[in-house]
Amino acid sequence: MRLLQTKMPSGLFALGILLALAVSIEAAPRAILVEEVKNDRSSFYVRVDVDRSDRTYVVGETVQINAVSEKTGYLYLFYLQADKKVVCLFPNKVQRDNRISAKTKITIPARDSGFRLRVSDPVGTEILKAVVTQQPLKSLDIEILTKSNFTSINDNDAKAISVEADATESQEWAEHQVSIKTVKTASERKSRQQTHRRIAILIGISDYKDSRIPELRICHLDSKKMGETLRKYGKFDEVFSLVNEQATLKNIEALIRNKAAKITKPGDEVLIFWSGHGDSIADVDGDEKDGRDELLVPYDANREDLKGTCITDDMFGRWLLALDGRKIVVLLDACKSGGQANNEKGLNQQKSIVEGFDFLDGEFARTKDIGQKQAAVLASSRASQISLVRLEGDLSVMTYFLIERIKSTNGQLTLQQAYEHLSKDIPRYVKAKFPGYSQTPVLIGNEDLDFNFKK
Repeated sequence: MRLLQTKMPSGLFALGILLALAVSIEAAPRAILVEEVKNDRSSFYVRVDVDRSDRTYVVGETVQINAVSEKTGYLYLFYLQADKKVVCLFPNKVQRDNRISAKTKITIPARDSGFRLRVSDPVGTEILKAVVTQQPLKSLDIEILTKSNFTSINDNDAKAISVEADATESQEWAEHQVSIKTVKTASERKSRQQTHRRIAILIGISDYKDSRIPELRICHLDSKKMGETLRKYGKFDEVFSLVNEQATLKNIEALIRNKAAKITKPGDEVLIFWSGHGDSIADVDGDEKDGRDELLVPYDANREDLKGTCITDDMFGRWLLALDGRKIVVLLDACKSGGQANNEKGLNQQKSIVEGFDFLDGEFARTKDIGQKQAAVLASSRASQISLVRLEGDLSVMTYFLIERIKSTNGQLTLQQAYEHLSKDIPRYVKAKFPGYSQTPVLIGNEDLDFNFKK
């Protein structure tokens, strides 16, 4: 998609070939804006989207962009084209004031902008990136950005944005990007729509690098058995597994945020399974109702720096934004528990439950507010409970009963049906085998998500 300044009979402008006359821009700005301008520790969420749910456009069609921020701030919208040129679409000549209100959708271009974004050659994969800051960016001159309907971003501009982002407190800015696909013909789009993929990401951690983190006996087996079940009954196109020393923070992020986003498209299905330690720490961002940040503990976590070496719910929520438009199901067999008996998952060594564990509960409520709704979590226990391993020593309780239900239904099991069955199976088993304990699964996020374990 490229920008054209040829006036339409209707008085509108369209996307086209004029930008080919602009100064050539190498791949550097694209790489800088996409890879370097990222923030996992912001205190708020931002979302950018387009007017086609499949995010696929045919040459000649127009594109409408929507952006929304969880907090009031200053919006900058960058478009990274297939020809590797980069432009700033917002603010622009008509939409000069880039200060946006919290949870208020901004449409680009505005109806009275006098130009439209129309797809033309070259086609390919392109990226829209929204950045919202609490203070205006000093590295971009607002007077220059508002002289035209769009402004080219050169190498120096991109580097300056990256440097300023690095120097800014992480809580004070946020970003989000989505890929769109441009194609030459409607038949190409139809073919792309008919290709429906579903992938599974399985993480199971029993052993930890830090000897101060208690080992678990069964979590790697949870991952293995769940993978076998999904392959046989779920007909997943690809199943990726990270167990024990493979399940580092870096590897988990790369698999969820980068690879899964790259090999799937809007409308595809992504299932993420986790079996391992959970914990919680004091919230420093002020965005948690209970004053705690829940987290998942990767293999290489440091007991003395859980905030810096674990996966917080805020961080995980941002990773899932990279999968925006997909149907996302997270199966979470972990908890923040007060005890550390052989059959419990959690780091706290005390024998009383101090905090609950409601990973992604608040985050899904927040991302729903800005339009991301195709995601749900099936968690193994309520916030105030622990998650147990079966006395038989074969699997964790939730993992075992979920696998059994998938097998007994030959995979014809919806997410809601799985939750309903587990709500009976798990409490019944725990009551019989663990007197004095209770474990009740929880379904949060988009509880009505249309997901079936069998394709």
